Amino acid sequence: MGDEIIQIDDKHDKHDIDNEIVSHNPRDPHNAHNGKEISHVSLSPNGKYIVTYSKDDKSFEGWIVKDSKLILDPQTNIYKSKEYLIYLHAITVNDKKIVCYTGYTNDFIMHVFQMSNGHRQIKLNPPSQNLFYPPIYFKKSGNLVIFDENNNSISVYSTHDKMNDELVLMSFYKLSNYVKEVIIDENNNIWATSSSCLFHFDLETLQLKFSYSLGFAEPYINGTMTVISKENSIVVKQLDNIAIFSKGSSYFPIRNIQIEGYNIKVELLSCEMQNNDYLLVFDIPISNKNQNINLYCITDINKQPVDASMIFNENESKNKFILYEYNTESKEAFGLVDGKFSYKKLDLNWHEFFESHSEEDDYVCWNNYLGQTFEVDCYNNDNDTYLFPDMENIRSLFSKEHKNITEINFNNNQTYKWKIDPEKGKFSVYTDEEKEMDSSDGFKRRDLKRWKILNNNTLAILYYKRVVILEYDHNDKEIKCLYNFLKDKGSLNIKDFSGPILPIGKCPSKSLLKNILKDNIYLEKYGPTLLPCLIKSSESYFTCEIDPIYNKITKLVKENPERNLKFLSIITLSMDDLYEKYSDYVTKFNSEMFMVLDPSNNSIENYGHSHFSTFSKEIDITKINYSKIFRFFQYLFSLFSNAFRHLIGSKAIQYITLVVPYMNFSCYPLEYSWWKELFYPRPNVFVNTCKKEFYTNWNGEAIINFKWKTFGRIYYFIIWLLFMIFLVCFIIASYPTNSLNEEIQIKLYKTSVAFGFYHLIFELRQFIWNPKKYFLSIWNLFDLSAYLSVTIASIYWIKYINIPYWALSLSCLLLNLKFLLFFRIFESFGVYFAIIFGVAKRVFSFLVVLAIIIASFAYSFFLLLHPQNLLDSLNAPNPNDPNNPWSLSNTYNQVDENGNILNETLIQVPSTNTNLFYSYPTSLLATYLFLTGNQNSISPWSPGSSPENTTLFILLVVFSFLVVIYLMNLFIGLLNMAIEKDNDRASFLTQKAEVIAEIEIFYLLPHQRRWKSWFPEVIYYTVEVEKARIYIKEAINKGEWNMKDWPEMKQKILKRLNIEDAIKNFNN
Repeated sequence: MGDEIIQIDDKHDKHDIDNEIVSHNPRDPHNAHNGKEISHVSLSPNGKYIVTYSKDDKSFEGWIVKDSKLILDPQTNIYKSKEYLIYLHAITVNDKKIVCYTGYTNDFIMHVFQMSNGHRQIKLNPPSQNLFYPPIYFKKSGNLVIFDENNNSISVYSTHDKMNDELVLMSFYKLSNYVKEVIIDENNNIWATSSSCLFHFDLETLQLKFSYSLGFAEPYINGTMTVISKENSIVVKQLDNIAIFSKGSSYFPIRNIQIEGYNIKVELLSCEMQNNDYLLVFDIPISNKNQNINLYCITDINKQPVDASMIFNENESKNKFILYEYNTESKEAFGLVDGKFSYKKLDLNWHEFFESHSEEDDYVCWNNYLGQTFEVDCYNNDNDTYLFPDMENIRSLFSKEHKNITEINFNNNQTYKWKIDPEKGKFSVYTDEEKEMDSSDGFKRRDLKRWKILNNNTLAILYYKRVVILEYDHNDKEIKCLYNFLKDKGSLNIKDFSGPILPIGKCPSKSLLKNILKDNIYLEKYGPTLLPCLIKSSESYFTCEIDPIYNKITKLVKENPERNLKFLSIITLSMDDLYEKYSDYVTKFNSEMFMVLDPSNNSIENYGHSHFSTFSKEIDITKINYSKIFRFFQYLFSLFSNAFRHLIGSKAIQYITLVVPYMNFSCYPLEYSWWKELFYPRPNVFVNTCKKEFYTNWNGEAIINFKWKTFGRIYYFIIWLLFMIFLVCFIIASYPTNSLNEEIQIKLYKTSVAFGFYHLIFELRQFIWNPKKYFLSIWNLFDLSAYLSVTIASIYWIKYINIPYWALSLSCLLLNLKFLLFFRIFESFGVYFAIIFGVAKRVFSFLVVLAIIIASFAYSFFLLLHPQNLLDSLNAPNPNDPNNPWSLSNTYNQVDENGNILNETLIQVPSTNTNLFYSYPTSLLATYLFLTGNQNSISPWSPGSSPENTTLFILLVVFSFLVVIYLMNLFIGLLNMAIEKDNDRASFLTQKAEVIAEIEIFYLLPHQRRWKSWFPEVIYYTVEVEKARIYIKEAINKGEWNMKDWPEMKQKILKRLNIEDAIKNFNN
């Protein structure tokens, strides 16, 4: 780029940029930019250097503050680009005077240079290409951060080394799709936004800390986002919308503000002495419009904003100060007066200013995100205690260094004070005149340990097993108990209060239950912990609150799904408990949320998506070692992927996007112990609810498909491959052949042992994790028998160089059956496996009854038909024993040459099969053979007049009718009924869910289960319009589409799909 340098003094060494400022040839600040008006102002992150730009003069100037005066930097000259800059989009500068700006000439440009006498041009190494107005900013360290929206990447260029006319890429981060903008703050946090959410990542670990709903989804303009995080507050600004959050404790914003203006800027001001945070909001006006500068109190919703423009314009002069930048640390304001750069040093207390200019009886609340109307006293201590708990002071109660004070003044200069009598366990409230307002007797004095006043003037008291929070109610003039947490087992410790909100015990307070139904913020904060307590409770007083909470949540979602869909996570996180105790709620939930359109995109679109394509909008960040080799392979991958898509093509189809209503169904807690999770993993709701009821519609199927696509199939085929090596080694080693010598067989068996132990380790982990569940799973029994038998057989052969054939036979059989079970994951095979094992479970009790009946008849036959000599009947003929094998054997008469029968008789030597009733086990076998139609075991006996023979044939008649005819035909009928119940996709999906659950619990590492790209909060899926129409019509015919459950959503879906006949059927 060619540049024109308007040089004032070129004697200064251009490389010596860190020397002290030398006042040579000082210029008149009023003549900056050749007297033209200033249009842009940029302040360095540390507030030490300022750069201005004039669009009329197309020039840049550098400024510093010296001796409380704003002067032009004497070490630099005016910088003017030779190219005609039509439009300057953004400008940023650091303390080293490096300037980066984006704009438009004949094309979109991004240039970097250093303000000095020589104005060195600085290159980026490697350069950023094809950027369209990328968000740019410098950090306090001087590093340049560039966000490339096209490639979803963040580039951080270093300025730490000695400047050599280039900035070297220090870090490169790749982000997933759906990212709008990314900011890296000074506290090593990454803030990324999607269409309507803010994601908070840790820069070092790249793990998600928390996600927030912005409360707005306005049209997005690149580079217009601001995120400020200080202490417990987060402020997000996007265009003219502002969202304020309580850090790490609430998904929804505690405040939403919409500002009128073009270019809005915000600054977060902290007043630690008063425990108040304020937000300075101002706009950069266009032309001669007035500037709006307002001051908001973040910590009090009842306060209206205060006009703060008087701070910067004390006198009503015509030349008004237009604020452009404010440094919160130095309290310096930079702006324009009549287009000229100006500076103000402020010396004021923001809290005192706000209080002195706010109206005393002003209870008009801000625009609240959740759209609630509060009474005048809605935010009293009760709300402060629960919504903004002072957890730090509560945790300090567990410190041994904590000192109890018996007389405590209220905060914020109130005229009341607490008095504590530890001897009597009494708490009192007094005025300054020592007048007692009220008192309260505590619990047992010996249990009283420590106490402390909290930020909202409530008193927190620690007992041996209890924490109590008391407040003085100004309206009722009495002390009330706001919070009471009792621990049943063991003593309280600081871990019980380690979270961002107050823990809830088995007996929640009445005020909390009341506020949860009344206040949506209460519901969002405490609903996920309160609802499980209510479900597990056995007291009707608490269980009766389940239905109101459920109805309130679904009502919020139905009223505004785009804003309130997150509330469904309160229900879904307790879905396993609801299924166990109140399964009707699961059925009701599935009916109401049968199909839910994506709130942010509920129109029909044409695209090359495949039917039932699942995805998430979660943001995932990966750090990449950027190099020339990486760029080369990235280019090749892009080239081949584009060519592949071009070759195969994609048929454009009409589809709609749906959202799975099971919020947080697959998520795992972000805080965990790596080693503890490795040996004893904590399950999520998905793992605990692998039940058929959750996979009867598309929502459950979408969850399965998403997990299978992201990680399930990869791990499953790896497990299958390892098993195939295990199987092949053992099969080859056990095959009877002379082509394998002993040495090769030993190697094969050793390999089988190694892989056998590998598989058995995972079986052992499953057993330790849940022994009962392990043995109740038929899949686990197959796995264990296959792995264990083969491993033992291999060890036995290695030790003795021989093994019984029956052991090899059983081991190979079990191993081959295990191989067959791997096909159950595929639908064409899996439906039959689901029928086989599902039917077996349903008729198992009938089979037990049948087995007992058969065993009973077998024992009767044994008693009736056993030989007298049980031990050696084959070698001891006894003609007096009709059941002796010799008596039952076939006899043959000898015949002479003339055909005459001789007196000598030949007896066939009997065998063990001659009389199978010689023992009870063989009697069972004989009875089973008779059941299958083989009558050889009964044929030696013929009808006779003896009581034994009569009894025998009576038993045979009863057995034939009862078991062979009646029970067996009944069994066939039961099988048909059971097959009908399991012959559906839900049974197969449940089976597939169990496989995926086993993979994610026992094969994924703990940190992998925290990857939001694999375990998102929300899952979306697209379906073809035509197939959706067929699916809905089938649901209508089956009675699964209930129009009374969320009729607005169902009506919208029917209209989107243009199913007029279905709508008419509903109306009729």
